[in-house]
Amino acid sequence: MAFMAMASRICAQLAQVLVFILAARMLSAAEFGVYTLILAIAILLTRVAEAGSREFIMSCREDISLFNQIATMALASGAAAMAIGLAVSGVLDRFFEMRLAAEILVIFSVWVVFATFSAVYAGILVRQSRSEMHSILLMVGEGVGLAITLAGLLAGWGIFALAVGKLFMQITYLCSAMLITRWIPRLRLHWAIVKELAAFSRYILATRMVAYFHTYAVTFAIGIFFGTASVGYYRVADRLGSSFADMMDEPSRLIAWVSLRRSIRENQTLQELKRGVGREATVLLPFLLALAAPIFIGLALVSETLVVLLLGDQWHPAAPLTALLALMYMLYSPGVLTEPLLSLTGQVRRLPLVSLCNMVVAVIFLLGAVPFGIMGVAIGQVMAAAITAGVTIWLQSHYGGVSWKRVGASSIIIVPSLIAMVACIIWVSQLSLSPALDLGLKILTGALVYVCVLVVLYISFFKVSNTFTWKKVKVPPNPTSEVEESY
Repeated sequence: MAFMAMASRICAQLAQVLVFILAARMLSAAEFGVYTLILAIAILLTRVAEAGSREFIMSCREDISLFNQIATMALASGAAAMAIGLAVSGVLDRFFEMRLAAEILVIFSVWVVFATFSAVYAGILVRQSRSEMHSILLMVGEGVGLAITLAGLLAGWGIFALAVGKLFMQITYLCSAMLITRWIPRLRLHWAIVKELAAFSRYILATRMVAYFHTYAVTFAIGIFFGTASVGYYRVADRLGSSFADMMDEPSRLIAWVSLRRSIRENQTLQELKRGVGREATVLLPFLLALAAPIFIGLALVSETLVVLLLGDQWHPAAPLTALLALMYMLYSPGVLTEPLLSLTGQVRRLPLVSLCNMVVAVIFLLGAVPFGIMGVAIGQVMAAAITAGVTIWLQSHYGGVSWKRVGASSIIIVPSLIAMVACIIWVSQLSLSPALDLGLKILTGALVYVCVLVVLYISFFKVSNTFTWKKVKVPPNPTSEVEESY
């Protein structure tokens, strides 16, 4: 199950990165910005329409009549969200003369209905212990969406190709899930179930809204103050950084759940549980930092060459943004352990309030940085991420039992390794090479120097220190993990 979930995530990321590179080469920054803004609106409608229908169907009593009513509620809320989307598209077309944005929003309004209904089938598959099939269907849907998007881009559809590909990805998943489950709900609904679902979903919806505005506040602010072209540049930079973050987060989260669960023993007191889980997290964090730091610092150093080589000269303004946002994602990287850590120590109730505080900090820095332009916005987000990293360290130490002093002591050898890597990349940049050779040589030599210096320091430090906490992490042969929403 864990392997299929991870494979699905990797396939989705590879498909999205391929589409992203091709689309960036064929679309202007303004077109890319329009698509980003409209997608953000569609995702907001979907989050509200879904609420907690998937989670509710996974946790409710076994009752086919109840399943039918949940599905009916999902269809009704999806249809309502679609109506709102169509109304907004009409306003954009009639009063703001934004015909392209309006037409894209019409497509996404239809997508919202399929996405909302798909959440019910995702819950059914997971409830039936068929999460592997859920992952396979996601991969099939991504494949169909990728094929249609690539064909549309090559045929000259522009940003319509991206929207149509996303729509057909969702249709493919939903139709496949209907065939696999052999279930088509009967439309019926009782007011008591509506109230029960609303009571269940309110906390889930609140948490997701906090996460949504934390993610998309920057997109809307840049669109309002700087225009769609700036949104395009920022989105490209963010997408490059988030691609590496997403690739890292899923394996890291999986290993964290498996390793932290393994530290739990029967009949433990709460303090013993906290100490055991915290001790295991203290071991894992230096490995996470040793992996994240060179990836994101390396991305910041090669961002200019990478952006121009992959996307073309027209995207050169996104290069400095990429460097800054890479640092932002590096600061966020320790947070991947927070959810499993607090869940296992019984402190998961702290997460919504902490998420809200982090969002408020990010929005404050966003609004304060707007007068300084788009680069100021990116710098503000890095500063907000630094504060969030501090909150994460406090949270993991205070409620998760992590000894960040030991994490810092164990991670100290990363610093000279990074210095050596940075020096090597700067030296290579002085050479007169073609862009492709320059990028390849920077990545190869930087990675080689970093690993060699880290290994030498690790061996030396390990021999002379009895307090060094790194150790080999063994993963059980059949790990399990939560199935993450990726449709």
